[in-house]
Amino acid sequence: MIKQIKTSIFLVSLVILPAAHARAEADPLWNKTMSQYKLTNQWVPKEIRTQINAERKDQPDKTAYIKSTLNGWEKQEPKYTSATTDSNWQILPEQKKSSDGINKMLTGLDELKSSLLEGEVKVKRLNSENLDGKNLAVFQLSDDGAGKKIDIKVWVNPDTACMVKMDTSMHVAFYADADFSTRYTEPGKEGLCFRGKMQGNIDIQIPFKKAKMSIKQNHADWTPKPVN
Repeated sequence: MIKQIKTSIFLVSLVILPAAHARAEADPLWNKTMSQYKLTNQWVPKEIRTQINAERKDQPDKTAYIKSTLNGWEKQEPKYTSATTDSNWQILPEQKKSSDGINKMLTGLDELKSSLLEGEVKVKRLNSENLDGKNLAVFQLSDDGAGKKIDIKVWVNPDTACMVKMDTSMHVAFYADADFSTRYTEPGKEGLCFRGKMQGNIDIQIPFKKAKMSIKQNHADWTPKPVN
């Protein structure tokens, strides 16, 4: 099932990635936010905890808890050791098999969002909103056409230029629908704000391979990528 989902996300990315073509507006706050966002992409979490609830027609629902730990690098890219755990994140000795497929699928989604955020898609600044008692700037990016649509909404702290929250909605006809919401940490190492918690849903719509998944993920203990 994981292999099928990875294939689906890969196909989604092929459809969407070439669409980033419109010139982004030069909003000063957005530019600062993007500068910081690109810096955080040079860091990775040492630990990732993922909870996945999967349901598929005529099959029992399954819940998996996966703990991934950074154990090295390959050409500046992180390599993780993943293991199935119980709900308390204790590794199950009888199930020490790799769950890298999950991380690769979610990494693919992150790369897809980054391609839009760092590309030349037009950015629209919306009215400010109050979130968690703070007055935040709000930005929106959209790409729509040829059987696919993606929307990204970002809440930014105007004092720090840090992302506070990001919602992503994606639809590709006959492939998949996906909705994710990510919350970011307060400024930490070197004043950067990293991904903290993410949760969302994926609805795979490929005929004969349909499946639904809900995902929760926590990232912790961020470290910079090695220098060349």
